[in-house]
Amino acid sequence: MIRMLALAFVLLANAAGALTIEDRRGPQEFASIPERIVVLDWALAEQVLDLGVVPVGAPELDLYRDWVAQPEMPDGVEDVGLRTEPNLERIAALNPDVIIASDAPPEDVARLERIAPVVVFDAWSADHDNVAASEGIFLEIASLTDRTETAEAMIDAMEGELQELRTWLGEAFGGSIPETAVIRLNDGASVWIYGANSIPVAALEALGIENALPQPPSRWGVAQKQVDALAAVENGALIAIRPHMAGDALFETPLWRFLPAVQQGMFAETDPVWSYGGYMSLLRHARAFHDALLPLSE
Repeated sequence: MIRMLALAFVLLANAAGALTIEDRRGPQEFASIPERIVVLDWALAEQVLDLGVVPVGAPELDLYRDWVAQPEMPDGVEDVGLRTEPNLERIAALNPDVIIASDAPPEDVARLERIAPVVVFDAWSADHDNVAASEGIFLEIASLTDRTETAEAMIDAMEGELQELRTWLGEAFGGSIPETAVIRLNDGASVWIYGANSIPVAALEALGIENALPQPPSRWGVAQKQVDALAAVENGALIAIRPHMAGDALFETPLWRFLPAVQQGMFAETDPVWSYGGYMSLLRHARAFHDALLPLSE
């Protein structure tokens, strides 16, 4: 009798949409599937949009459309202020069922919890694998939004497409894809070079490409270097992710024009893709790198 009552309770809870997910603090329980979701950074915005969920609020939407671009941010989403300092009044006015944050200090989480339940993840750290962490976050958000099957299917499809992209590039380069460095232009004198623990380098590895300028693992997986550091890429390719922080002025300098990769016609740019994004941004980077490198094989 007790077992039957317990089973009935579980069935009723499931029918009502009760669920438990895991964030950095441990299990978080919800009586029903949240519908009104506010996200507080762009990676989280990517994650929910990839799952087909439109948040009611997200930060810095104009910049998102410039720097992240994909997945597209729908027009009806409200801007909740800065990623580093969200506007609590705007968030409260949206009457969210849940606020999803990452890497937020405890005092910020406490303030947000006065508005709505908070789910907070540790996304970026030198002490863990950022890409593996992003996969875990993706699956937890999928559970929160009742889209676990969707997420698992997307991951399976991504793995298949990554293998296809790798095969196509290998064939285009006759079985030997050139080593490649991925950068962002910072200003007229410096660049950001992606290294270990970054999504761009994970995308290179998924494509079977050696990183031409390895950098040690760090929280963000990126290192700021002077432009002349790019001269170390003597027989490989350079890929720059747009947009550039200081425009295209660097391209007109003698220092840039005399870089080996530039002189050899082995430099390419990609359309915007967010290098600090969610798990599916791994695939977006791989697609962008494939499209950038393919013309260099001709």
